[in-house]
Amino acid sequence: MVIRDGDWKLFDYDFLTGRSVWVMEDGNKTHWRTDYPVENLVRQNAFTRNATAGNGFGEWTKVASIPLNLAHSESLVRAHSEGDDRYVKRWLNDGDNRAWRSFEGRL
Repeated sequence: MVIRDGDWKLFDYDFLTGRSVWVMEDGNKTHWRTDYPVENLVRQNAFTRNATAGNGFGEWTKVASIPLNLAHSESLVRAHSEGDDRYVKRWLNDGDNRAWRSFEGRL
């Protein structure tokens, strides 16, 4: 049995993480797509953000949970490793990235 998503065929599925890898043949080209489920993480971040609303920053306050693939693709891992805190703060403070924040406030 072949599982499809339009022209995409399921190549691999990880039951533990929910990650799925898809493949699509387009003439002489092969395209790959990897889907990562993030709904639970977004929901958990929103819950934590709401539960800690009004709290002040303290030592070791967790401010975000970001999927590793996104942290790499957005160069957050590299920026953090290189000490580029300005880039990381700017990314985290951007309203488009609010789903990954687990604590309100401006960094």
